[in-house]
Amino acid sequence: MQMKDDGSTGPAAWIGSRVTHQTRDLARATAYYRDLLGLRPRGGFADHDGYDGAFFALPGGGELELTVGPVEPAPGTEEDLLVLYVRTLDEVGAVAAGLVAAGVRAVTSPNPYWNRWGQTFLDPDGRRVVVAATESSDVDPQGQSAASGGPPTIDIGWHVGAREDLRPLFEFAEDSPRQLDDYLGLGEVLVAVRGSTTVGHLQLLPSTNSDEVELKNMAVVPDHRGTGVGRALVRAAISGCAAEGWSRMVVATAAADIGNLRFY
Repeated sequence: MQMKDDGSTGPAAWIGSRVTHQTRDLARATAYYRDLLGLRPRGGFADHDGYDGAFFALPGGGELELTVGPVEPAPGTEEDLLVLYVRTLDEVGAVAAGLVAAGVRAVTSPNPYWNRWGQTFLDPDGRRVVVAATESSDVDPQGQSAASGGPPTIDIGWHVGAREDLRPLFEFAEDSPRQLDDYLGLGEVLVAVRGSTTVGHLQLLPSTNSDEVELKNMAVVPDHRGTGVGRALVRAAISGCAAEGWSRMVVATAAADIGNLRFY
Protein backbone atom coordinates (compact mmCIF):
# COMPACT_ATOMS: atom_id res chain seq x y z
CA MET A 1 0.00 0.00 0.00
CA GLN A 2 1.07 3.59 -0.56
CA MET A 3 1.17 6.06 2.37
CA LYS A 4 -0.65 9.32 1.66
CA ASP A 5 0.29 12.74 3.11
CA ASP A 6 -2.45 12.49 5.72
CA GLY A 7 -1.12 9.17 7.01
CA SER A 8 -3.83 7.03 5.41
CA THR A 9 -3.13 4.27 2.91
CA GLY A 10 -4.39 3.87 -0.62
CA PRO A 11 -3.70 1.88 -3.78
CA ALA A 12 -0.04 1.29 -4.61
CA ALA A 13 1.62 3.39 -7.31
CA TRP A 14 1.62 0.63 -9.92
CA ILE A 15 4.39 0.95 -12.51
CA GLY A 16 3.62 -2.05 -14.73
CA SER A 17 1.52 -5.15 -15.28
CA ARG A 18 2.05 -8.67 -16.58
CA VAL A 19 -0.26 -11.59 -17.41
CA THR A 20 1.39 -15.00 -17.02
CA HIS A 21 0.33 -18.19 -18.79
CA GLN A 22 1.83 -21.60 -18.14
CA THR A 23 2.28 -23.60 -21.34
CA ARG A 24 3.11 -27.20 -22.25
CA ASP A 25 5.21 -26.24 -25.30
CA LEU A 26 7.01 -22.90 -25.10
CA ALA A 27 8.21 -22.94 -28.72
CA ARG A 28 4.73 -23.63 -30.07
CA ALA A 29 3.07 -21.05 -27.83
CA THR A 30 5.75 -18.49 -28.71
CA ALA A 31 5.10 -19.01 -32.42
CA TYR A 32 1.35 -18.54 -31.86
CA TYR A 33 1.61 -15.25 -29.99
CA ARG A 34 4.58 -13.89 -31.98
CA ASP A 35 3.88 -15.05 -35.53
CA LEU A 36 0.10 -15.43 -35.69
CA LEU A 37 -1.04 -12.69 -33.30
CA GLY A 38 1.93 -10.40 -33.95
CA LEU A 39 2.83 -9.59 -30.34
CA ARG A 40 6.30 -8.07 -30.06
CA PRO A 41 8.84 -10.26 -28.16
CA ARG A 42 10.51 -8.68 -25.12
CA GLY A 43 13.11 -11.31 -24.36
CA GLY A 44 12.86 -14.23 -21.99
CA PHE A 45 14.76 -16.48 -19.63
CA ALA A 46 16.06 -20.03 -19.37
CA ASP A 47 16.33 -22.43 -16.43
CA HIS A 48 15.18 -20.14 -13.65
CA ASP A 49 14.71 -22.82 -10.99
CA GLY A 50 13.53 -25.21 -13.67
CA TYR A 51 11.41 -22.71 -15.61
CA ASP A 52 11.89 -21.23 -19.09
CA GLY A 53 9.94 -18.23 -20.26
CA ALA A 54 9.27 -15.64 -22.95
CA PHE A 55 7.88 -12.11 -22.68
CA PHE A 56 5.65 -10.25 -25.16
CA ALA A 57 4.48 -6.64 -25.25
CA LEU A 58 0.72 -6.22 -24.88
CA PRO A 59 -1.14 -3.25 -26.34
CA GLY A 60 -1.36 -0.47 -23.77
CA GLY A 61 1.96 -1.20 -22.07
CA GLY A 62 1.47 -4.50 -20.24
CA GLU A 63 3.28 -7.77 -20.83
CA LEU A 64 2.35 -11.38 -21.48
CA GLU A 65 4.69 -13.97 -19.98
CA LEU A 66 4.71 -17.57 -21.17
CA THR A 67 6.42 -20.09 -18.92
CA VAL A 68 7.13 -23.81 -19.06
CA GLY A 69 8.32 -25.84 -16.13
CA PRO A 70 7.80 -28.90 -13.97
CA VAL A 71 4.20 -27.96 -13.05
CA GLU A 72 1.46 -29.06 -15.46
CA PRO A 73 -0.59 -26.07 -16.70
CA ALA A 74 -4.03 -25.77 -15.12
CA PRO A 75 -6.88 -25.57 -17.66
CA GLY A 76 -8.62 -22.22 -17.96
CA THR A 77 -12.37 -21.68 -18.10
CA GLU A 78 -14.48 -20.34 -20.95
CA GLU A 79 -14.48 -16.95 -19.22
CA ASP A 80 -10.68 -16.69 -18.79
CA LEU A 81 -9.79 -14.45 -21.73
CA LEU A 82 -6.95 -12.47 -23.22
CA VAL A 83 -8.64 -9.73 -25.29
CA LEU A 84 -6.72 -7.99 -28.08
CA TYR A 85 -8.47 -4.94 -29.53
CA VAL A 86 -8.51 -3.52 -33.03
CA ARG A 87 -10.55 -0.53 -34.13
CA THR A 88 -13.19 -1.92 -36.49
CA LEU A 89 -15.18 -5.08 -37.14
CA ASP A 90 -13.61 -5.25 -40.60
CA GLU A 91 -10.20 -5.51 -38.91
CA VAL A 92 -11.55 -8.26 -36.66
CA GLY A 93 -12.65 -10.14 -39.77
CA ALA A 94 -9.26 -9.73 -41.44
CA VAL A 95 -7.36 -10.99 -38.38
CA ALA A 96 -9.82 -13.86 -37.91
CA ALA A 97 -9.50 -14.93 -41.54
CA GLY A 98 -5.74 -15.16 -41.18
CA LEU A 99 -5.99 -17.22 -38.00
CA VAL A 100 -8.53 -19.63 -39.50
CA ALA A 101 -6.34 -20.00 -42.61
CA ALA A 102 -3.43 -20.91 -40.32
CA GLY A 103 -5.50 -23.67 -38.74
CA VAL A 104 -6.31 -21.90 -35.46
CA ARG A 105 -9.54 -23.16 -33.94
CA ALA A 106 -12.35 -20.64 -33.49
CA VAL A 107 -14.94 -21.12 -30.73
CA THR A 108 -18.17 -19.46 -29.68
CA SER A 109 -18.00 -17.46 -26.46
CA PRO A 110 -20.64 -18.10 -23.76
CA ASN A 111 -20.81 -14.32 -23.33
CA PRO A 112 -22.80 -12.94 -26.32
CA TYR A 113 -20.93 -9.64 -26.04
CA TRP A 114 -17.71 -11.18 -27.39
CA ASN A 115 -19.60 -12.84 -30.25
CA ARG A 116 -21.07 -9.47 -31.23
CA TRP A 117 -17.85 -7.48 -31.03
CA GLY A 118 -15.22 -10.07 -31.88
CA GLN A 119 -14.20 -13.63 -32.50
CA THR A 120 -12.67 -16.06 -30.03
CA PHE A 121 -9.79 -18.45 -30.74
CA LEU A 122 -7.90 -21.10 -28.80
CA ASP A 123 -4.15 -20.92 -28.24
CA PRO A 124 -2.03 -24.11 -28.30
CA ASP A 125 -2.90 -24.80 -24.64
CA GLY A 126 -6.64 -24.25 -25.11
CA ARG A 127 -6.74 -20.77 -23.57
CA ARG A 128 -9.09 -18.27 -25.16
CA VAL A 129 -7.94 -15.20 -27.06
CA VAL A 130 -10.58 -12.73 -28.23
CA VAL A 131 -9.94 -10.43 -31.17
CA ALA A 132 -12.42 -7.60 -30.62
CA ALA A 133 -13.39 -4.22 -32.01
CA THR A 134 -13.68 -1.20 -29.74
CA GLU A 135 -17.30 -0.16 -29.23
CA SER A 136 -16.77 3.43 -30.32
CA SER A 137 -15.34 2.48 -33.69
CA ASP A 138 -18.28 0.94 -35.45
CA VAL A 139 -21.97 0.16 -35.49
CA ASP A 140 -23.06 -2.59 -33.14
CA PRO A 141 -23.17 -5.70 -35.35
CA GLN A 142 -26.61 -6.42 -33.98
CA GLY A 143 -27.93 -3.18 -35.39
CA GLN A 144 -27.55 -0.45 -32.75
CA SER A 145 -25.21 2.50 -33.10
CA ALA A 146 -22.47 2.24 -30.50
CA ALA A 147 -22.05 5.99 -30.28
CA SER A 148 -25.64 7.15 -30.32
CA GLY A 149 -29.22 5.97 -30.55
CA GLY A 150 -29.96 3.88 -33.61
CA PRO A 151 -32.40 1.00 -33.99
CA PRO A 152 -32.91 -1.38 -31.08
CA THR A 153 -30.44 -4.23 -30.84
CA ILE A 154 -31.31 -7.60 -32.27
CA ASP A 155 -30.88 -11.16 -31.06
CA ILE A 156 -29.52 -13.82 -33.42
CA GLY A 157 -30.00 -17.54 -32.88
CA TRP A 158 -30.80 -20.82 -34.60
CA HIS A 159 -34.41 -21.28 -35.70
CA VAL A 160 -36.11 -24.16 -33.90
CA GLY A 161 -39.76 -23.78 -35.00
CA ALA A 162 -41.60 -24.82 -38.13
CA ARG A 163 -39.56 -23.86 -41.19
CA GLU A 164 -42.74 -22.95 -43.08
CA ASP A 165 -43.17 -20.01 -40.69
CA LEU A 166 -40.15 -18.42 -42.37
CA ARG A 167 -41.40 -18.82 -45.95
CA PRO A 168 -42.28 -15.11 -46.36
CA LEU A 169 -38.66 -14.23 -45.53
CA PHE A 170 -37.30 -16.89 -47.91
CA GLU A 171 -39.52 -15.53 -50.68
CA PHE A 172 -37.67 -12.19 -50.55
CA ALA A 173 -34.63 -14.02 -51.93
CA GLU A 174 -36.22 -16.81 -54.01
CA ASP A 175 -38.51 -16.11 -56.98
CA SER A 176 -39.37 -19.74 -57.72
CA PRO A 177 -41.90 -21.39 -55.37
CA ARG A 178 -40.94 -24.81 -56.76
CA GLN A 179 -37.24 -24.35 -56.05
CA LEU A 180 -38.02 -22.98 -52.60
CA ASP A 181 -40.08 -26.09 -51.84
CA ASP A 182 -37.01 -28.19 -52.66
CA TYR A 183 -34.71 -26.63 -50.07
CA LEU A 184 -36.86 -24.75 -47.54
CA GLY A 185 -36.61 -27.53 -44.95
CA LEU A 186 -32.91 -28.28 -45.42
CA GLY A 187 -29.85 -27.26 -43.42
CA GLU A 188 -29.86 -24.84 -40.52
CA VAL A 189 -31.28 -21.31 -40.32
CA LEU A 190 -30.21 -18.33 -38.26
CA VAL A 191 -32.88 -15.77 -37.46
CA ALA A 192 -32.52 -12.15 -36.38
CA VAL A 193 -35.17 -10.95 -33.94
CA ARG A 194 -35.69 -7.31 -33.00
CA GLY A 195 -38.05 -6.96 -30.09
CA SER A 196 -40.70 -9.59 -30.81
CA THR A 197 -40.35 -9.42 -34.61
CA THR A 198 -38.25 -11.66 -36.83
CA VAL A 199 -36.50 -9.24 -39.17
CA GLY A 200 -34.09 -11.48 -41.09
CA HIS A 201 -32.78 -14.97 -41.69
CA LEU A 202 -29.80 -16.84 -43.15
CA GLN A 203 -29.85 -20.46 -44.31
CA LEU A 204 -26.76 -22.69 -44.36
CA LEU A 205 -26.46 -25.97 -46.29
CA PRO A 206 -23.49 -28.36 -46.51
CA SER A 207 -22.03 -28.25 -50.01
CA THR A 208 -20.68 -31.13 -52.06
CA ASN A 209 -17.23 -30.53 -50.52
CA SER A 210 -16.75 -32.02 -47.06
CA ASP A 211 -15.22 -28.88 -45.50
CA GLU A 212 -17.49 -26.35 -47.21
CA VAL A 213 -20.84 -24.83 -46.31
CA GLU A 214 -23.11 -22.78 -48.58
CA LEU A 215 -25.06 -19.66 -47.70
CA LYS A 216 -28.19 -20.71 -49.59
CA ASN A 217 -30.84 -18.12 -48.78
CA MET A 218 -30.76 -14.87 -46.84
CA ALA A 219 -33.07 -11.88 -46.53
CA VAL A 220 -33.92 -8.92 -44.29
CA VAL A 221 -37.39 -7.40 -44.20
CA PRO A 222 -37.45 -4.09 -46.14
CA ASP A 223 -38.01 -1.77 -43.17
CA HIS A 224 -34.88 -3.08 -41.43
CA ARG A 225 -32.46 -3.11 -44.34
CA GLY A 226 -29.41 -0.92 -43.99
CA THR A 227 -29.38 -1.18 -40.18
CA GLY A 228 -26.71 -3.88 -39.83
CA VAL A 229 -29.01 -6.91 -39.67
CA GLY A 230 -27.53 -8.59 -42.75
CA ARG A 231 -23.96 -8.09 -41.62
CA ALA A 232 -24.81 -9.40 -38.15
CA LEU A 233 -26.32 -12.54 -39.66
CA VAL A 234 -23.28 -13.19 -41.86
CA ARG A 235 -20.86 -12.61 -38.98
CA ALA A 236 -22.84 -14.97 -36.73
CA ALA A 237 -22.85 -17.58 -39.50
CA ILE A 238 -19.09 -17.31 -40.03
CA SER A 239 -18.39 -17.53 -36.30
CA GLY A 240 -20.71 -20.50 -35.82
CA CYS A 241 -19.37 -22.39 -38.83
CA ALA A 242 -15.75 -21.82 -37.83
CA ALA A 243 -16.51 -23.12 -34.34
CA GLU A 244 -18.03 -26.27 -35.89
CA GLY A 245 -14.98 -26.93 -38.07
CA TRP A 246 -16.10 -25.65 -41.48
CA SER A 247 -13.17 -24.05 -43.32
CA ARG A 248 -14.97 -22.37 -46.24
CA MET A 249 -18.30 -20.64 -46.86
CA VAL A 250 -19.57 -20.00 -50.38
CA VAL A 251 -22.45 -17.94 -51.74
CA ALA A 252 -23.93 -17.50 -55.21
CA THR A 253 -25.92 -14.52 -56.40
CA ALA A 254 -26.99 -13.09 -59.75
CA ALA A 255 -24.23 -11.16 -61.54
CA ALA A 256 -26.72 -8.41 -62.40
CA ASP A 257 -27.64 -7.82 -58.75
CA ILE A 258 -25.07 -5.12 -57.98
CA GLY A 259 -26.47 -4.46 -54.50
CA ASN A 260 -26.03 -8.08 -53.40
CA LEU A 261 -22.56 -8.31 -54.96
CA ARG A 262 -21.48 -5.19 -53.09
CA PHE A 263 -22.91 -6.52 -49.81
CA TYR A 264 -21.20 -9.91 -50.00
